[in-house]
Amino acid sequence: MGTKVRVNNPEIIYFGSFFTAIGHVYIAKNARGVCRISFPHTTEENFLDSFLKGTLVKIQKNDSLLKAEIDILKEYFKGKRVNFNFPLDLSEGTAFQQKVWRKLREIPYGERRSYKWVAEQIGHPLAARAVGLANNKNPFPPVVPCHRVVGSDGSLTGYAFGIHIKKYLLEMECKAVYDSGFCKQ
Repeated sequence: MGTKVRVNNPEIIYFGSFFTAIGHVYIAKNARGVCRISFPHTTEENFLDSFLKGTLVKIQKNDSLLKAEIDILKEYFKGKRVNFNFPLDLSEGTAFQQKVWRKLREIPYGERRSYKWVAEQIGHPLAARAVGLANNKNPFPPVVPCHRVVGSDGSLTGYAFGIHIKKYLLEMECKAVYDSGFCKQ
């Protein structure tokens, strides 16, 4: 597939996909690194429409170019602890979003933190709602684990892909950490 779409930088974006228990996962990368991970999608067109609104760049399907990243993500979605050691292109985020996304990567696998905690950690203690908005715009789940951010009372609030998927990811990680299924709240 070779479709042209509009983007800030005229370049080629490659994308690939694979199937998981929650549906199809799509991943895209450019010359700077992975620029989008998105799920669940029912069709390729569904992913492309969600990702490429108002952009103009050449996009090509190429699972083999994304093999290493896809293999790591497949392992994650099988419930295994992995090291997401591939580069990310954070350039589409604002400075604040990038700060939030970097902090989220520090939340340990199988653990949870509150929006308030993230806000305090990045030096904006009153910005819990803004942290939530940055989480909603996160283009790299689960590499940037916004699913690990919960309400101050431990409640599962907000997730761009639906609370049921947030719950699924948290329970999957919990089972990998605590064989008994006991989750650290």
